Amino acid sequence: MNALNDLYTAPRSSLKRKLSRKRVETKDATQADEPQEAPKVLGPYANNDKWRLVVKSGDKRKSLVFDSVQQAETAKSNLLASFDDSAKLTVGDLLAQFIEYKRQRGCLDRSLLHVKHMIMRIVPKLDKPAHMSPEKAEALYLLAVDKYAVASHAIALRAVKAVYRFAVKKKLVAKNPFDDVQSIGRANKGKLQLRTDEAKRLSDYLTERASLGEWRALALLTQLFLGLRSSEVLKLKKRDLDCDASVIVVDGTKTKNAKRRLALDAPIVKELLRRRAASLKPDALIFSLNGSTVLSATCLHKALTKYCHQAELPVVCPHSLRGLHSSLAVQAGASSSYVAQALGHGSDEVTKRHYISQSALDGARSARVCETLRGTLDDLIATLLALSTAQRDQVCSAIGYRR
Repeated sequence: MNALNDLYTAPRSSLKRKLSRKRVETKDATQADEPQEAPKVLGPYANNDKWRLVVKSGDKRKSLVFDSVQQAETAKSNLLASFDDSAKLTVGDLLAQFIEYKRQRGCLDRSLLHVKHMIMRIVPKLDKPAHMSPEKAEALYLLAVDKYAVASHAIALRAVKAVYRFAVKKKLVAKNPFDDVQSIGRANKGKLQLRTDEAKRLSDYLTERASLGEWRALALLTQLFLGLRSSEVLKLKKRDLDCDASVIVVDGTKTKNAKRRLALDAPIVKELLRRRAASLKPDALIFSLNGSTVLSATCLHKALTKYCHQAELPVVCPHSLRGLHSSLAVQAGASSSYVAQALGHGSDEVTKRHYISQSALDGARSARVCETLRGTLDDLIATLLALSTAQRDQVCSAIGYRR
């Protein structure tokens, strides 16, 4: 265990070399996958006027004393039965109970399915015994480090720790073998975002394709202009287009802040949405094949990849459009707290950390400083000086000033 501690502080450049040297050691640890020998219950033995049982588990021994031989025999039977059940307990059994617990607390099925996938990144075989040593737990995590990106295996580690904490609380296992396992590496924050000019080109191209009736382009255009999650776009109904599509009602389900009303100020997008929804029933989905089945976010991911290639732009994912929306909004003068509210976040900390680019924050901060120190008069003077004499005369006439 101590031999692995240097991995936690190792520079990223040397991490793969260190992990490769540990690969043989890790395989040996994971191959020792046989369930440990079940605890033994010895006795009962006469102990003066009492009766004693000895529970032996590995190198550990514990004595239990009872008043009568009948009590000792009953306790022995119960202990052996519980040890047998415990030996049969698998990771899948723990996960099933954890998922049911989370479902009762209101978690959505898709979130629970995501939890299962996360657990299987660390423990791919759910039929394996739930009881394992800390060394085995760390070896399983190191295998995941070798397969997945930092963010992926870090989230998986948090998920498996949560499952075992639940199991300890419910007394399904004695201890959490993943307690001392530490996440390795540092995850990247945020996703690749398009530059401003690239965003304009993407907007123009999506508008062109949407005008030709490609509803996936319209869905992505809506996501870009409103900063919606893919799932929120795909769940929009005709009745969510309020005030003649000038206001979009988002009935989000991810958090309590996800339900919101957003103003849509893009006339072309409003017109395309009105056209798309014209023949639909009020409760019909706008972006669906049959009006009732919610599509997977994968369809938007594939569509955006295709459109980026066609428009000769860097390939980005739909979720990065939320970040692009946030960065452009901040550059245009919106506060990060306002953007957080539009995105459906509880605070602007997540928004600033993962969605708004640092350059946008720095630019907005510099603009506020300049505005405070010098105001907007310099810009107005520069604009007037750039006008021709005839144009200046028109300005003076419009404001009632005679030279």
